Amino acid sequence: MSFLKISNTFLFKWFASIDKMILFLLITWITLGVIFNSNSILGFASSKLYNDSKILVNKFYLFIFLGSLVIFFSSLFNENFYKQSGKIFFLISFFLLFLTLIIGVEVKGSKRWLNFIFLNFQPVELLKPSLIIYLSSIFSSNIKLSYKFLLSGFISFICVLILLLQPDYTQSLIILVIWFTLIFMSGVNLAILFSFFFILAGFMTSVLIIFKKKFSYVISRFEKWINVNDISYQSEKSLDAIQHGGFFGQGIGEGILKEKIPESHTDYVLASISEEYGIIIIILILIIVFSLFMRVFAICQKEISNFKKYTLVTLSTIILLQIFINIGVTINLLPSTGMTFAFISYGGSSIITSSFIMGIILALTKIKN
Repeated sequence: MSFLKISNTFLFKWFASIDKMILFLLITWITLGVIFNSNSILGFASSKLYNDSKILVNKFYLFIFLGSLVIFFSSLFNENFYKQSGKIFFLISFFLLFLTLIIGVEVKGSKRWLNFIFLNFQPVELLKPSLIIYLSSIFSSNIKLSYKFLLSGFISFICVLILLLQPDYTQSLIILVIWFTLIFMSGVNLAILFSFFFILAGFMTSVLIIFKKKFSYVISRFEKWINVNDISYQSEKSLDAIQHGGFFGQGIGEGILKEKIPESHTDYVLASISEEYGIIIIILILIIVFSLFMRVFAICQKEISNFKKYTLVTLSTIILLQIFINIGVTINLLPSTGMTFAFISYGGSSIITSSFIMGIILALTKIKN
């Protein structure tokens, strides 16, 4: 009885400190993903891959359940915990990322995955939030700004180098966005920032030219993307699905995109949902997501702690960037990248990492006292 009383008191204090609007919007976001992806879309993909309509659906439910636990437990900690443990988180995730070059599982020509008996995951998904926390602790410290710039740049460059060796160009770009976001927020001179950006762009262009054969796959994908007359099969079917669904959709199980392309439950899940449930559901999902992050940004404007501001803004920026990339691929504004939509697309690494990020956001937006 006393244990129950303590537990109730603990949960009450946790709930009382959490920002209710962020929590409500997050629960709604996750619920929409479960409702609109786990039925006919994920079930059909499971049947096609495993001859069993329940395997992927059950795994999706499991990932959502584990993700919910991750959200809860990561929201229990405070600013000091993340500030002090950021370096440890980063070193662990960096080590796992490095292991992909040695024992990584090769999928479609890239070694991005580690296989630990019952679990396949992408270490870069863990690297992104841990890198943000660690770099935020550096930029919020009292050391010289020039030293912050050089140290954070070196750390980010090493991460990008490993990702290029896998290769994973989209995640390399995201790591650079993390670094640029933080140095912009920290007050680095814009002239220096843009000068460095052009130098980096020149360096990467030179690498593409010199090692054209190695990067030929990326170059060909980019050339196909910019050629409006050479639209890819998946992009064409994605656009057809959105048009076919219209505003209110064709109805549950009536979509045909899931029959046409293998990534209908991951990269192109928005097109699948739009076809069956209508563009109105996509608009609803986006309103929920953007409202959540607008709330986070509003809290950041009143926040005194630089560590909290840097961490919250950069974590939010990365989630939003990945969502924009996923949308861009869906409507053929961007070449296919393999980027998922958090909590909507199927994918264990993505769901768990997004849950960790949202747990940190809940932890750092707690109501004081």
